Amino acid sequence: MSGLLRSMSRDLMISEAELLYLVPAYQISKICRVFARNRFIVAVPRQAKSAATLIALGADEIHMGPLGQLGPIDPQLGGLPALGVSQALRTIASVAEQHPGSADMFARYLQRALTVEQIGYCDRISESAVQYAVRLLSTKPQLASKAASIAKELVHEYKDHGFVIDIEEARMHLGADWIKDGTAEVGAAERIYSLLETVNLFLDVGQSKRIFVMGSVTDVSAVRVVKSRSR
Repeated sequence: MSGLLRSMSRDLMISEAELLYLVPAYQISKICRVFARNRFIVAVPRQAKSAATLIALGADEIHMGPLGQLGPIDPQLGGLPALGVSQALRTIASVAEQHPGSADMFARYLQRALTVEQIGYCDRISESAVQYAVRLLSTKPQLASKAASIAKELVHEYKDHGFVIDIEEARMHLGADWIKDGTAEVGAAERIYSLLETVNLFLDVGQSKRIFVMGSVTDVSAVRVVKSRSR
């Protein structure tokens, strides 16, 4: 399983800023459920945003630390929200309605900037994010009836892709029975996170590198050292 996860995780890292993150994130979540001996548990000591939030939606339980964060799962294209295209068009239409003389200028600009196909594509990938989230949420009996509304909230409600969904807000969406804190899993995740951050501190200062673990922590081949993004 660790080899499969490493392969899918590499795809996730490469394409995180694009639509493609939806597919490996969804697949990782499903695979984790298949291979889990009893329960599939996600522990979040700090950030599990975007694709990582989608992975977490497939878990039986999400254990969050005091600084743990989930985030919106709105798709990004080149670092910009796909939903922003439709929102920008609505804003332009509103301005053109208020100032009719500007309509031709906006029309010429849009002809050069976007095609009809691109506009439709941005809308479709946002709906794809909703569909993937609904499929993962529907596996929880207590959330099945609300899966569609929760998924739409996570994709459409937040205006900032980096919005902090802390433990209290996560419980508002997903319920206190599913979102847990103060558990042994949280304690273990905090210790692992602290250890990795200490290692990363020395790697970053000495070699401008960081360490990532993708797969089992007992599998040496799951450890990757990559160039730090901070330099």
